[in-house]
Amino acid sequence: MKKKAFNIVISAIFVGICIVPLVSMIFTDTSESIGNEQEAELPKVITEDGINTSFSTEFDDYFSQLNPLRTDLINLENTLKIDLLSSSSNGVIKGENGYLFSEETTDDYLGVTLSDRRLYSIAKTIKLTQDYAEQNGSSFVFTVVPNKNSIYSEYMPSRFIKSDENNLSILTENLKELNVNYVDLYSLFTSIDAELYLKDDTHWNNLGALYGYNAIMDALDHSLKDYSGATYEIRNDFVGDLTDMAFPQSDRTCSQYYFNIEYSDYMFLQPRSEDNAETLAELMGDEEKIDGLIRTSNPNASGSLYILRDSFGRAMLPFLIDNYESTYITRYQPINLQQSSYDDIVWETVERNISDIAATAPMIYALECEVPENVEELTSENNIVQSEATDTSVSLYGVLDSKYFETDSNIYIVISNNNVGYCYEAFPICETEKLGIDADSDYGFSLTIDLTSIDAGDYSVSAIISNDNKIFSTGVITQFTKEE
Repeated sequence: MKKKAFNIVISAIFVGICIVPLVSMIFTDTSESIGNEQEAELPKVITEDGINTSFSTEFDDYFSQLNPLRTDLINLENTLKIDLLSSSSNGVIKGENGYLFSEETTDDYLGVTLSDRRLYSIAKTIKLTQDYAEQNGSSFVFTVVPNKNSIYSEYMPSRFIKSDENNLSILTENLKELNVNYVDLYSLFTSIDAELYLKDDTHWNNLGALYGYNAIMDALDHSLKDYSGATYEIRNDFVGDLTDMAFPQSDRTCSQYYFNIEYSDYMFLQPRSEDNAETLAELMGDEEKIDGLIRTSNPNASGSLYILRDSFGRAMLPFLIDNYESTYITRYQPINLQQSSYDDIVWETVERNISDIAATAPMIYALECEVPENVEELTSENNIVQSEATDTSVSLYGVLDSKYFETDSNIYIVISNNNVGYCYEAFPICETEKLGIDADSDYGFSLTIDLTSIDAGDYSVSAIISNDNKIFSTGVITQFTKEE
């Protein structure tokens, strides 16, 4: 009898737990999306393409967001997993000394995830971008902001063993060998005895951003204000993105540096603003709704700046705006230097996004170079080539036979007709979408040729794979015409 009563009580509790969220939906507003989560819509069983095979998964997402107790349940679950069990949950890892880390960065922490060829291709892409910038009279700097656990590995849980070699360390060596003007923030930050990252966030704090800014400006040799005499206060009032992910209803905060700096007068050109201070405060926030492209004017400074940045660049905004007469601060990939010229060009990315550089070639014109000598004709026909032409340019994309490549092979494209020939070095980038292929490749190429710089005529196109010992030519792989 007692066992039966116990079973009834347990069943009642279970049914109650199931019913409470359903009943609460009737009397309360539905829950909002959390963090970067997209608001789910009621899915359709039948779509324009036929039966929706993902209906059950999409309905689960939709129904989950309707639950007004969802944030409470997420908060409770993650508190149990992270704070009590020291386990990872919802993409967040609990470290020592109050640090939270992003689970997204663990692959970088544990070792190399990209091939040697891919890492060389990334370095070469940056080098070719630098060459283009310098040929057009600009100074160029590339930098990688390390993941937080790369700098503070001592606070990572002991079950994660940091590798001595990873994507960033190999890329750094490649960049140095190619003479890229590279700001090594990893070496800098590991030498500084200060807290440079937010404990509950994936990003650096304002002090880390100031160190990063000063290092970048030093590499550009730009006359700058380094704010070395600026006073600051530390306030425990910052709500980190990792806190938002793991504890959506928590009042947990971490320490942030606030500098007492009087910036010179400036103006926002994009987004348009009637209150520059208010717009800057909004851009410095976490919403990131209007910060795809920022353009400013500062009559009290000199020089022009183009910076391709990610969310880490947000904390450098006031320093950059204060030090350049005009700025073009963008998050739109890829880097685009075709339309305008700038005194200084900065390319900044975070360590966990290094692989993104190999996704799409920069939007710049290929530089003309000498045709390599002692070229052998290769025998393979395993080449894929596509082209796109406008009135002023032609873009060529392809994938070449992998058996002719070494880790540090370079790719040249030769275009020729009966009267003249031109040679250009291509980005070692596989444009999968433009080629219409599903599989990525370490043996792709991409380049855009400025047609205004060549003679009119019908051109045949060949590719050259240049290695240390042997150089191979594909022979003619496609053709195009430049009209009169």
